[in-house]
Amino acid sequence: MEYTSVMYITLTDIIWGLVLTVWVAFVVIFISRIIYKKTNSYVARKSIHILAGGVVAILMPYLFSSPLIPIILSYALTVYLLLHRRHKYLYWFQEKDNKGEVYFTISFGSILLVYWLIYRVWDPPTIYIALLPLLFMSIGDGITGIIRNYVYHKRIKGFWGSVGMLIFSTIIGYFLLSIPGLISGIIATVVERLKGLDDNISVPITTLVVLILLTRII
Repeated sequence: MEYTSVMYITLTDIIWGLVLTVWVAFVVIFISRIIYKKTNSYVARKSIHILAGGVVAILMPYLFSSPLIPIILSYALTVYLLLHRRHKYLYWFQEKDNKGEVYFTISFGSILLVYWLIYRVWDPPTIYIALLPLLFMSIGDGITGIIRNYVYHKRIKGFWGSVGMLIFSTIIGYFLLSIPGLISGIIATVVERLKGLDDNISVPITTLVVLILLTRII
């Protein structure tokens, strides 16, 4: 592992940041709107989770020299979404009584920031401690939402959606971080079912804490 005390930005970081910004914009503005027209705003939002958040989470350890650009872009996107909430809703996925997309982008950047402040390492396998919570939140939760939409035809935390999230989360968790990853995938599924705090906050924060503790014990 290579330890460093600061986050650097290279020209490559900037280029890939621009490329991924274009991709996320394309998903948010075009792809999700097409999905909305064929389904509903809930599925459109989950598609953004997977195609934007999930894709970025998977690629960023291999494209960036530090998490600085992903952190900056996450918070910039949070501001963009909040401004639209104040002035003009992006109706195909934003809803007045659900700020999930804002919590998602805040959590994405914050998980990376907290991880960096603790570890100061940006290479495998340590980076997976930050990557897994983001994958649980983006792809895992995205899968469970889409399954529930088509099985139950309404927004409930139903059994089969949780099964889908459990399968994905435990497989990816074990693949990346063995037993700690497997356990965190199970916990992510349980936490997602809990009512109260938005799961875009509860899932990544809980699993980050669990992974930090487990990787030091196991």
